[in-house]
Amino acid sequence: MLKFTFLGASGSLQELCSGNTSLLIRGERGCAAVDLSVNLPILTAAGIDTVILTHEHIDHIYALPSLLHQLWIGGRKEELTIHLPPGMEELTEGLIDLFGIRRKKGIFDIRLSGEPVFQAGTLRFTLFPTDHTGNSVGVVAEEGGDRLVYTSDTRPIKEIPAVMKGADILIHEASGVSTDEENLVKKGHSSGADAGAFAAGLGVRELYLCHLPAGEEARRAVLQEAGKYFSASRIPEILKEYHVPTGL
Repeated sequence: MLKFTFLGASGSLQELCSGNTSLLIRGERGCAAVDLSVNLPILTAAGIDTVILTHEHIDHIYALPSLLHQLWIGGRKEELTIHLPPGMEELTEGLIDLFGIRRKKGIFDIRLSGEPVFQAGTLRFTLFPTDHTGNSVGVVAEEGGDRLVYTSDTRPIKEIPAVMKGADILIHEASGVSTDEENLVKKGHSSGADAGAFAAGLGVRELYLCHLPAGEEARRAVLQEAGKYFSASRIPEILKEYHVPTGL
């Protein structure tokens, strides 16, 4: 069964109730960290098989050196592959080198990969381009008949990519409401209305909103707007383990 946990669901501005958006995705065998910010002990305890970074913005990558350092202190020996969009290799290597991670005694092998399709245990991942930065990607995770889509940061998606079709779960950014659409799009983001409409068009079972604006009132407005288009819209509970629902 495909399971997922939100380590954080906030946008660029962290709050006490939620850090920056990042995920742990688990399968029957294998698990992956998707973007890196807060609650790293969850990842080290899970024994992650791979890391996926969706783009180069600080709120999605800043915890990479700390995660690698904690895995080393914890005695990890297995190679760790970090999957990246094309063009992120230099930045990622720079973060690793800044703290001398590769020079640690007994450090495990760290490999960077630009492969768009790969396995982690029983999980299959596919990276697809998004409209946020010049090289940003979203993630499709599959296991058996379960399929999850994480858009990461993106402007509104106009057409449904083939790789998303048949998804059960959509995790879509919602950085504000549609009254601020022009400003959101200018910055490479989507509204609650965009997320809800896309979930309805994709035909998923549940929509989880992430990259949320700061403040309870702002998050509530985003959820209300998404719910007008798609009733099964959710604000995720941080550190709760979710799974793809069974049955109709």
